Amino acid sequence: MAAIVSGDLRWGGAAGNASLVARGESSPKPRFARAFPKDAELDALLAAFEAGDYARVRVEAPALALKTEDEEVRRAARELRKRIDPDPLSLILMGIAALLLLVLSGYYWTHKQIGP
Repeated sequence: MAAIVSGDLRWGGAAGNASLVARGESSPKPRFARAFPKDAELDALLAAFEAGDYARVRVEAPALALKTEDEEVRRAARELRKRIDPDPLSLILMGIAALLLLVLSGYYWTHKQIGP
């Protein structure tokens, strides 16, 4: 189980890391970001994403997408910003759970309780 959670498998496995070291790259990029173009600002945002600084990514990714001339950098910045948004399915399920809670609570409060 520990091997499944390890960072090596998440970013492409030990063989992928060895090939990165052979090419001279210091740290592996996430699999989704390997096709991103080389850009200093985009690389800084990706480093912030990997470090867990999602507030910075939330603010700077749309700004980078607006100011850059390169379409690939714009697409990559939008993709990086999209990665920190909540999953739409989880939002739907959370809404259903809240609605169910309201319905059941309303039913409980509006119907006569039979007690001892």
